[in-house]
Amino acid sequence: MKIGMIGSKIFDSLEYNLADSLRVLGHEIQLLDVTDASVFPEKITYWASRFIESYERSIALTLARKLSAWRPNVVIIVYRNLHPVLIDELKQKLPDVVIVQVNPDALSNLEKQQILAADFDYYFSKEPYIVHFMRDKAGLNAHYLPEGFNPRIHKRPAIDKAEAEQATNIDVLIFGSLYAYRARMIEQLMRAGLNVAIFGTAGPYLRPYSQSAFRKQYLTGDAKNQLLFGARIVVNTFHYAEVTSVNQKYFEINGIGGFQLSDYKPTLDEYTAVPATAISYQTISEAVDKIRYYLAHSTERHELADRQYQHFQQHHTFDKRVLEMLRIVQQPAPNVAQ
Repeated sequence: MKIGMIGSKIFDSLEYNLADSLRVLGHEIQLLDVTDASVFPEKITYWASRFIESYERSIALTLARKLSAWRPNVVIIVYRNLHPVLIDELKQKLPDVVIVQVNPDALSNLEKQQILAADFDYYFSKEPYIVHFMRDKAGLNAHYLPEGFNPRIHKRPAIDKAEAEQATNIDVLIFGSLYAYRARMIEQLMRAGLNVAIFGTAGPYLRPYSQSAFRKQYLTGDAKNQLLFGARIVVNTFHYAEVTSVNQKYFEINGIGGFQLSDYKPTLDEYTAVPATAISYQTISEAVDKIRYYLAHSTERHELADRQYQHFQQHHTFDKRVLEMLRIVQQPAPNVAQ
């Protein structure tokens, strides 16, 4: 099947991994991003589109023209900030095409609600709360689809975990953009006397505590695999707007074989191979207590990490997610309110 995609081409992005899984499953893929419709860099294109509707429409129409010329059977759109005219134009040029929206982000990142204004045939979201609103209140054909990890990129290093931890020598690793909410949470861990190493990109208003532990390294590829596996504990601080869902990192850490401690979310109960309460926290003080406990009990954390690794390899790869999405898309669409 020919599947067109519109989203980021950055290595290890959701779009990159979805496209990789689709190719592995035998589909022909064309992936376009906004730079394929603009002479400007992505950031300039984004901000210009945000404030100049005529430019936003122009980008959408150019993407529609480029993609429709390839004549795909299915179109998957991951961007949330494209003008709804994109969908109208694709349907006019390709009357039989199925157009899918995959929303990977938290509730607060719906931009100007373009995806709600557009007439997608299918909507997929990792957040049950958004799915409920879209389906049961907005009358949209919405489905729950968690994120996942790419087993061809997120790989467990071929070394014993105890040896990897000794070589890495990091007690607590946190990675991602250092936004204010994450910096505040990290600060509480550091004030408790924990040895924290932070990887990722600096956000605005970087606080002194976070800055002192910031390694200024964006994790990707083999380095990411080695550090996440080699850290004694990887703490995953979910965005405050993750109502019940988790982020892509949650699946990557477990797919790599790292020991992860994360915020508790209701969806953890369906994802894990171990009791969710054993590998999550609801308050920072609980996180501190559990970090101290697991640092002192290496055999237990290694066993938990391995159980999670085996379970996630079987149930939570992007290959599994893509198969589920295509299974739903290839079924007759239900009648929904218009």
